[in-house]
Amino acid sequence: MDSFTGKLAVVTGGGSGIGRELARQLAAQGCSVAACDWNTGAVAQAAATARAGAPDGVLVTGHACDVCDEAQVLRFRDELLEQHASDHVDLVFSNAGIGGGGSFVKDRREDWERTFAIDWWGVYYCARAFLPLLIASGDGVLVNTSSVNGFWATLGPVISRTPGKAGANSINGRGRGACGPSAALAPWAAPGAAAGAVWAQKGRP
Repeated sequence: MDSFTGKLAVVTGGGSGIGRELARQLAAQGCSVAACDWNTGAVAQAAATARAGAPDGVLVTGHACDVCDEAQVLRFRDELLEQHASDHVDLVFSNAGIGGGGSFVKDRREDWERTFAIDWWGVYYCARAFLPLLIASGDGVLVNTSSVNGFWATLGPVISRTPGKAGANSINGRGRGACGPSAALAPWAAPGAAAGAVWAQKGRP
């Protein structure tokens, strides 16, 4: 993909941090964006900011979606296709994620499972929902935001984040073989700690 101009991008976790900045920079480069987040106020503000810096003809929409709920992911997909009047998407940034989870032994199982659900199932559900639309693009790119914790637990009580993000890493390698040449799956992004909702709101995406 040589240019973002005229493309349609999906950004999960678009209400804060990396996702918010992705939406802003994509829109500034002429790319329409559908951003989602569980925090409706945050994603609405992020979409407004991206819209304000975008050239004419670029559509930026904000959507409520908790990515660990497959029904919400499918609803988000259908909403954005309708609002953007499109039958495909060109880029998917599967970026939503959280840290925390607590001790594997001492803390509540629900906290561990919530972190794993967002960091793994969220990526899986988005891949299943959007890969056919990326293939339909003919020039589609899927980018899964992983973490250094996908390789080893380096920062705090993140044992649930480590297997979740390691699983996210594997989707790119396995998915590339399943899609063939019709859709290009980019290597995952594996940032270190970012000051944003991942850490400030442990327990939510």
